[in-house]
Amino acid sequence: MALAHSYSSVKDFEGCPRRYHEVRILKKFKSQDTEATLYGTAVHKAFEDYIRDDTPLPAQFKMFELFVAPLKKVKGDVLCEQKMAIRADFTPCDFFDKAVWFRGVPDFLAINKTKARVADYKTGKSARFADPDQLELMAAMVMAHYPEVQTVSGILLFVVAAKVVKSEYTRADLPNIWSKWAGRASMIESAVEHGAWGAKPSPLCRFCPVSNEACEHR
Repeated sequence: MALAHSYSSVKDFEGCPRRYHEVRILKKFKSQDTEATLYGTAVHKAFEDYIRDDTPLPAQFKMFELFVAPLKKVKGDVLCEQKMAIRADFTPCDFFDKAVWFRGVPDFLAINKTKARVADYKTGKSARFADPDQLELMAAMVMAHYPEVQTVSGILLFVVAAKVVKSEYTRADLPNIWSKWAGRASMIESAVEHGAWGAKPSPLCRFCPVSNEACEHR
């Protein structure tokens, strides 16, 4: 079974293989929108319109302007929600290519000759569990799609928590990055091969969309 992975799908699997199987493969259940996710979607759309179309931020998001205004000043070709994908041999491909292995969509991407910048917006109330692995994967995909890029600067903008997490990657980092993500993806591929979809009980089970008929921990 061929699977197209992403940062979020790998995190979902690592959080709970059974939930991943029921939601992402069998598609028997669907995660429901919450007040928090709807808020996050609205913020992302407002930022995209602000950067791409110079649309003023809505009044309720005006306090976040100090975080996104600097992105408008970044030099280079600016792209919002740019869809990228790669094959298992780490070569770039179309987002829906039959051989796609990983997909990614950075909220913000700027290409300026040999340098690039990626940013992802976060609306969580805390940056305590900030995960720069997301930036790492996006940086590797940028370098796959833009061979002229030698360095990628990444930022996670926690606009509600008023925190910024920064990281930087070069082409010298690519072997380690791809080895790491190939290993994480192989755990999912092994689960598919062996039909091993064990549950990982946690306090988050009460928010899981999987029914108690499909999981005894629900």
